[in-house]
Amino acid sequence: MSGVLKVVRATGLLRAVSHAPGTQVGGIRNLHVTAASRAGMGTPVPAHEVPTAELPEESELTWDCGDAYPEPALDVVPPHIVKPAEAAAYLFGGLGVFYSIYSLAKVVDKPSTQPFADKQFPFDNLKTELGK
Repeated sequence: MSGVLKVVRATGLLRAVSHAPGTQVGGIRNLHVTAASRAGMGTPVPAHEVPTAELPEESELTWDCGDAYPEPALDVVPPHIVKPAEAAAYLFGGLGVFYSIYSLAKVVDKPSTQPFADKQFPFDNLKTELGK
């Protein structure tokens, strides 16, 4: 850090910064926050007008990003593309496929029914010792 300060002092940058507009706090001159944090580009979101009148009743259903063509916030699919019965068939068909994969995995997966490993004991698996 001291090396950076030496370079700044040598180039005379401190002299230029000391005359920059800013506020005086505790005897130390500060630069504007926007110049330091955002490279002088201003706020990330432009300032907006404070509402003076009531909003329309369904204003939340329109996405207005400030351009000339506000669009609906919810997608409206025309009925000729997918009918409600056809959409329900797609939904339940997809859920059925997932349930069948789950059921198959549950039947085939032996470790889920026996969560421990089989133990192999010496002397013919301890038949005499265990009384088998």
